[in-house]
Amino acid sequence: MFNPSKDLTEVQRILINDSKILELMGLTNAAPVDKAKRIIKRSKFSDLATNEIRLCIFFLPARKTRNIVVHEELIQIDCHVPYSYDYKAYDIQARIFELLQRKKVNNRYLEFEGQLGELSTADGFFCAGSRYQFYRNV
Repeated sequence: MFNPSKDLTEVQRILINDSKILELMGLTNAAPVDKAKRIIKRSKFSDLATNEIRLCIFFLPARKTRNIVVHEELIQIDCHVPYSYDYKAYDIQARIFELLQRKKVNNRYLEFEGQLGELSTADGFFCAGSRYQFYRNV
Protein backbone atom coordinates (compact mmCIF):
# COMPACT_ATOMS: atom_id res chain seq x y z
CA MET A 1 0.00 0.00 0.00
CA PHE A 2 1.26 3.46 -0.89
CA ASN A 3 1.42 5.49 2.31
CA PRO A 4 4.74 7.36 2.58
CA SER A 5 3.67 9.27 5.69
CA LYS A 6 2.96 6.03 7.52
CA ASP A 7 6.38 4.66 6.52
CA LEU A 8 8.22 7.74 7.81
CA THR A 9 6.16 7.79 11.01
CA GLU A 10 7.02 4.16 11.71
CA VAL A 11 10.76 4.77 11.24
CA GLN A 12 10.49 7.87 13.44
CA ARG A 13 8.66 5.83 16.10
CA ILE A 14 11.40 3.17 16.10
CA LEU A 15 14.09 5.82 16.65
CA ILE A 16 12.14 7.82 19.25
CA ASN A 17 11.45 4.67 21.27
CA ASP A 18 15.08 3.54 21.43
CA SER A 19 16.79 4.39 24.71
CA LYS A 20 20.31 4.26 23.17
CA ILE A 21 19.41 6.79 20.44
CA LEU A 22 17.82 9.06 23.05
CA GLU A 23 20.91 8.76 25.27
CA LEU A 24 23.27 9.62 22.40
CA MET A 25 21.08 12.61 21.49
CA GLY A 26 20.78 13.86 25.08
CA LEU A 27 17.02 13.22 25.10
CA THR A 28 16.76 10.51 27.76
CA ASN A 29 14.37 12.47 30.02
CA ALA A 30 12.91 14.75 27.34
CA ALA A 31 9.19 15.19 26.82
CA PRO A 32 7.67 13.37 23.82
CA VAL A 33 7.14 16.66 21.98
CA ASP A 34 10.84 17.55 22.36
CA LYS A 35 11.86 14.14 21.03
CA ALA A 36 9.60 14.66 18.00
CA LYS A 37 11.13 18.10 17.40
CA ARG A 38 14.62 16.60 17.23
CA ILE A 39 13.80 13.43 15.28
CA ILE A 40 11.89 14.90 12.35
CA LYS A 41 10.29 13.58 9.15
CA ARG A 42 11.77 16.02 6.65
CA SER A 43 15.15 17.07 5.32
CA LYS A 44 14.88 20.81 5.91
CA PHE A 45 14.61 22.76 9.13
CA SER A 46 15.04 26.38 10.12
CA ASP A 47 16.02 26.06 13.76
CA LEU A 48 19.16 24.40 15.01
CA ALA A 49 20.49 25.53 18.38
CA THR A 50 24.20 25.49 19.12
CA ASN A 51 24.19 22.25 21.12
CA GLU A 52 21.36 20.28 19.46
CA ILE A 53 21.57 16.96 17.71
CA ARG A 54 18.94 16.40 15.06
CA LEU A 55 17.88 13.40 12.99
CA CYS A 56 16.13 14.03 9.68
CA ILE A 57 14.18 11.14 8.11
CA PHE A 58 12.98 11.64 4.54
CA PHE A 59 12.34 9.97 1.20
CA LEU A 60 14.51 10.28 -1.87
CA PRO A 61 13.05 9.77 -5.35
CA ALA A 62 11.89 6.19 -5.93
CA ARG A 63 13.60 4.05 -8.55
CA LYS A 64 11.84 1.91 -11.11
CA THR A 65 12.56 -1.80 -11.27
CA ARG A 66 12.13 -4.28 -14.13
CA ASN A 67 8.64 -5.03 -12.84
CA ILE A 68 6.42 -1.98 -13.51
CA VAL A 69 4.30 -2.53 -10.39
CA VAL A 70 7.30 -2.57 -8.02
CA HIS A 71 9.36 0.48 -7.11
CA GLU A 72 12.50 0.70 -5.01
CA GLU A 73 11.94 3.30 -2.28
CA LEU A 74 14.81 5.05 -0.49
CA ILE A 75 14.73 6.58 2.98
CA GLN A 76 17.64 8.78 4.01
CA ILE A 77 18.49 9.56 7.62
CA ASP A 78 20.82 12.48 8.30
CA CYS A 79 22.32 13.16 11.71
CA HIS A 80 23.30 16.78 12.44
CA VAL A 81 25.55 17.37 15.46
CA PRO A 82 27.71 20.26 16.72
CA TYR A 83 31.00 20.07 14.84
CA SER A 84 33.07 19.04 17.88
CA TYR A 85 30.78 16.01 18.36
CA ASP A 86 31.29 14.52 14.89
CA TYR A 87 31.97 11.11 16.46
CA LYS A 88 28.43 11.11 17.91
CA ALA A 89 26.95 11.34 14.42
CA TYR A 90 28.68 8.09 13.49
CA ASP A 91 27.73 6.45 16.81
CA ILE A 92 24.09 7.39 16.16
CA GLN A 93 24.29 6.09 12.58
CA ALA A 94 25.71 2.80 13.88
CA ARG A 95 22.78 2.45 16.28
CA ILE A 96 20.31 3.31 13.51
CA PHE A 97 21.84 0.50 11.46
CA GLU A 98 21.30 -1.94 14.34
CA LEU A 99 17.67 -0.83 14.60
CA LEU A 100 16.71 -0.72 10.92
CA GLN A 101 18.80 -3.26 9.00
CA ARG A 102 16.42 -5.99 7.85
CA LYS A 103 13.71 -4.52 10.09
CA LYS A 104 10.16 -5.14 8.93
CA VAL A 105 8.37 -1.79 8.65
CA ASN A 106 4.78 -1.79 7.43
CA ASN A 107 5.19 -5.30 5.98
CA ARG A 108 8.36 -4.45 4.04
CA TYR A 109 11.97 -5.12 5.00
CA LEU A 110 14.45 -2.25 5.12
CA GLU A 111 17.92 -2.92 3.74
CA PHE A 112 20.98 -0.75 4.32
CA GLU A 113 21.82 1.01 1.08
CA GLY A 114 25.03 2.64 2.31
CA GLN A 115 26.51 5.37 4.39
CA LEU A 116 26.87 8.79 2.83
CA GLY A 117 29.81 10.13 4.80
CA GLU A 118 29.97 13.84 5.60
CA LEU A 119 27.12 15.93 4.20
CA SER A 120 26.46 19.67 4.02
CA THR A 121 24.82 21.26 7.04
CA ALA A 122 24.64 24.52 8.98
CA ASP A 123 27.84 26.34 9.95
CA GLY A 124 29.35 24.90 13.11
CA PHE A 125 27.70 21.51 12.59
CA PHE A 126 28.67 18.13 11.17
CA CYS A 127 26.27 15.82 9.31
CA ALA A 128 26.56 12.11 8.53
CA GLY A 129 23.89 10.26 6.57
CA SER A 130 22.77 6.78 5.61
CA ARG A 131 20.17 5.29 3.30
CA TYR A 132 17.78 2.35 3.56
CA GLN A 133 15.78 0.84 0.73
CA PHE A 134 12.67 -1.29 0.43
CA TYR A 135 10.37 -2.39 -2.38
CA ARG A 136 6.80 -1.17 -2.70
CA ASN A 137 4.02 -2.41 -4.97
CA VAL A 138 2.20 0.43 -6.68
